[in-house]
Amino acid sequence: MPITQSALLTDLYQLTMLQTYHAQGMEDTAVFELFVRRLPPERGFLLTAGLEQVL
Repeated sequence: MPITQSALLTDLYQLTMLQTYHAQGMEDTAVFELFVRRLPPERGFLLTAGLEQVL
């Protein structure tokens, strides 16, 4: 995917939370949860990115 289209991978929730954090002056480290559901039987793998701090 071209970098010019990668913004489409951003969720509206993420943008809303970013705007709220900025408006509230929240600049400290934030904590988020990670949740993965069981894969469907026909899917043999899960692709992830940006998990350095999770692992």
